Amino acid sequence: MATFEARPAGALEGAPNPHLGRLSLHNYRNFEGLALDLPSGGVAIIGPNGSGKTNLLEAIYYLEIFRSFRGVRDARLVRLGEEVFRVEAELEGVSSGRRLAAAYERGTRRKKVSVDGAEPDRLSAAIGGLGAVVFRLEDVQIIRGGPDERRRFLDVLLSLAEPGYLAALQRFRTALSQRNEALRGGASRGVVRAWTDALVEPAGHVMLSRAEWCARRATAFGDYYEAIAGDARATLDYRPSAGGTDGAEPIESAGGWADRLRAVLEEAWGEEWRRGMTLFGPHRDDLSLGLSSAEEDARDLRGYGSSGQQRTAALALRLIETDTLAERLGREPLYLLDDVFAELDENRSRRLLHLLDEGRSGQVVLTAPKPSDLELRGGRLERWRIREGKILG
Repeated sequence: MATFEARPAGALEGAPNPHLGRLSLHNYRNFEGLALDLPSGGVAIIGPNGSGKTNLLEAIYYLEIFRSFRGVRDARLVRLGEEVFRVEAELEGVSSGRRLAAAYERGTRRKKVSVDGAEPDRLSAAIGGLGAVVFRLEDVQIIRGGPDERRRFLDVLLSLAEPGYLAALQRFRTALSQRNEALRGGASRGVVRAWTDALVEPAGHVMLSRAEWCARRATAFGDYYEAIAGDARATLDYRPSAGGTDGAEPIESAGGWADRLRAVLEEAWGEEWRRGMTLFGPHRDDLSLGLSSAEEDARDLRGYGSSGQQRTAALALRLIETDTLAERLGREPLYLLDDVFAELDENRSRRLLHLLDEGRSGQVVLTAPKPSDLELRGGRLERWRIREGKILG
């Protein structure tokens, strides 16, 4: 078993360690009303499938990105027969405290978010206030699924971790929509070029952020994979649709990426005009995730990785996500672990347990259908039972 530590124990020693204290849910999913005071170290939530375990983690993470991590529309999060849901939490262990709240009204489709009692000017200004990472069995789709799954992973992470990323992404998407509309409508080349100019500047910011993050985290990704798998090593590379990663001169600025994309779009004008869509840009980028060993050439994890290898790669991605957020926060994030050990073999489970325990002191909220012999935090986590949306203690 590999014994590396990508983030050594004590790397954040002395940093404040805020934790989720009070959590209140009202008409969220199958919770009619729930008020909890969570232990500072965390808790294991034990209960059968359908009891509300994942709903509870989803509600907590809603306060991080203000939408469901399962991609469910807000209207479907409201408890059956009700009109409004509300989620509220208090972050303890910070100098002035922090209260986060979100509510949604089905009839008006209005979402209201508040931070310390005040409504932010923009929803985007409030994201990331909780500081949390969620590990799910479904994370394997980041590896197994199409490029849109990997782009979504990157976009959520970088929106939380890098100032300005979300604003650039939103500007890019607006310009992309307008450029596509112009192409579909058979607009002149001059009109389309005007939207190209509006598109490439924010696209350059997005592409630079993605490229730099992949370059910084590739080694740790491989280390985490090897530490969990115990054998082969995984690789992580950025694959922009506009190219620019294989040349002799690396692109090191947003302007350089913008110029690269502009040139590619100019060259692709005829094909884009015929097909009525923008064929290159951040909306077509991908992550290349491979597996290498001394015995064989690198293999694409999506096409050739086993289920266990794909799950291991997904876990390695989440671990480098926690490192990224820890650097941004200056403290450990909150770990939300949704039955993550269920489909790992015993050896991988123990190695993952070691990585989550060594050098990581963040609060843990863990769900499982039954108690396990594999216990985080040396078995010190409290165990609470859940059934039909009620915590039984």
